[in-house]
Amino acid sequence: MDKQHRLNVKAISKQLKKYYKEGKKVRIYHGSTNSTRTQKFQKTGIIDISHLNKILTVNAEEKIALVEPNVPMDALVKETLKFNLLPPVVMEFPGITVGGGIQGGAGESSSFKWGGFHNCFLEYEVVLGNGTIVQATTKNNPDLFYGIPCTYGSLGIITMAKLKLIPTKQFVKLTYYKVNSFTQALNLIGEMVNKKIDFIDGILFSKNLGVIMAGTLSDKDNLPGVTFRKATDDWFYLHAEKIIKKHILYEELVPLEDYLFRFDRGGFWVGHYPFQKLNIPFNKITRFLINPLMKTRVLYRFLQAINISQHFLIQDIALPKNKALQFLKYVDKRTHIYPIWLCPLAPTRKEKFSPALLDTDLVIDVGVWGKITDNYNLSLKLNRKIENITQKLGGRKVLYAHAYYPKGEFWKIYDFKSYDNLRIKYRAQKTFPDIYEKVRVKDKYKPSIIKGLLDVISSPFKLPVS
Repeated sequence: MDKQHRLNVKAISKQLKKYYKEGKKVRIYHGSTNSTRTQKFQKTGIIDISHLNKILTVNAEEKIALVEPNVPMDALVKETLKFNLLPPVVMEFPGITVGGGIQGGAGESSSFKWGGFHNCFLEYEVVLGNGTIVQATTKNNPDLFYGIPCTYGSLGIITMAKLKLIPTKQFVKLTYYKVNSFTQALNLIGEMVNKKIDFIDGILFSKNLGVIMAGTLSDKDNLPGVTFRKATDDWFYLHAEKIIKKHILYEELVPLEDYLFRFDRGGFWVGHYPFQKLNIPFNKITRFLINPLMKTRVLYRFLQAINISQHFLIQDIALPKNKALQFLKYVDKRTHIYPIWLCPLAPTRKEKFSPALLDTDLVIDVGVWGKITDNYNLSLKLNRKIENITQKLGGRKVLYAHAYYPKGEFWKIYDFKSYDNLRIKYRAQKTFPDIYEKVRVKDKYKPSIIKGLLDVISSPFKLPVS
C-alpha cells in the first residue's frame, strides 16, 4: 500500500478523533464542487481531503483500480486507458471526482447497463466520525457499503475505493435517431436498453423534436469521424441538433474520450446563458474565443462565485419509466425549458439514498436545467412544485441539485430509521451533519457578478475556503 496514502489517512483519523472528542461537527473540503448550492467553508472545523487525488494502482489482470476520492474523471480515464480498461460508468464532466460520483448518486449514458457510478465499486476504505478506519464490502460491514453511496459524506469519509474496470476500445460508434414526440423518445429508449449497446441517452429540443443516441464501443470503422474537445469543434448538443435536422438516422465514429466528455464544453447547454447575460453573440467564433471559460470546471466556479444558481431551475429527476411522460408534459407546460436531457438508469434495490431506488424495471433520469426568474420567491415556488410532482409520480431527485423540502417531507421520502441507525452505529452523529442538513437550501443567495468574475479569474479551478 502507498506509504503517503497511509500517512494521509492517519492524519485524517487523528483530526476526526479530536473533533469527535470535542463533540464538534465538521465539513469535508474537496477543493472543488459540482454542487449547485453555494458552498461556504469556515477556516476551522473542516477536514481537508483535497490532497487525496492519486490513482494508487491499476491491476490489469484482475481489472480493478485502487483510487483516492479526489481523482477526477479525466485523470482516471487517462490512466486506465493505458491498460485498455475503463470504468463501467464515467461521468460526463471531467472534473467530477471519484468521491463526488459515489456520494452524489452520479449516473451516465452507460448506467442503464451498470447502474450508478457507485455500483462500479467493490470496496471502500472509510474513516468514521470517531476516527476509526474501516473497510466496507458486501461481506465486511455490508450495511455501510450499501449505505454510504449517495449520502454526501454524512456517514463517513471515503479515503480509498476499489473500482472494477472493463475492457474498452478506441472509439464509440454513435447512432443518432430523430424523434418527434415525448412518447416516441421514451419508447425508443425502452427498446434500446434491451439491445447489445454500451451507451444510451437523449436530448429533447422541444416537445416535437429530439434525438436518442445509442453508442457501441468500437475499433476504427469506415464512418465519418467527429471530435468534441477542440476549441474549433461544435458543442455536442449543437452538433446533435444539426444532425437530426438533416437526418432521421445517422452514424459516426467518436474517439472514446471525446464521447465520454462530450458535454464538457458548454456544460451540456447551460454555457449558453452567460452569452445571453453579457449580450455576447452566440456563434462559432465567440465560442472559440472564450472556449477556456466554457468548460465545466470553470463554469462550476462561476456558478459558485457569482451565486446565481437560484435564478435557474437545476434539477435531475429520476422517474419510473411509466411516469416519465407525465413529468415531461408537466415540465413543458410549467417551465418551457429546453433542451432537456434523458438518461436511462438501472434501478437499485439496496442503496437507500440512490435516486434509482424506484419500483420499476427502468428508471428515466430527466435533466431540466434552465433560466427561470430573478425573483427568489417565484424560483422557490417552482422548485417546490417540481418536488411535489416528483413525489406524486413516485420519483426521486438527484440531490446534487437544489432541495427545498421541509424536514418532515424529506424524511417521508427517505428511510430515516435505517439511516439514523447507521449514523449511530458508525459514529457519524456527533461529527458529520446529516444528509438533510447538507443538501437542503437554507439561504437566499445574493448574486454578485463582478465579485464572482474577479474571484474566478484569480483562482479559476479551486473553491476557496472562506
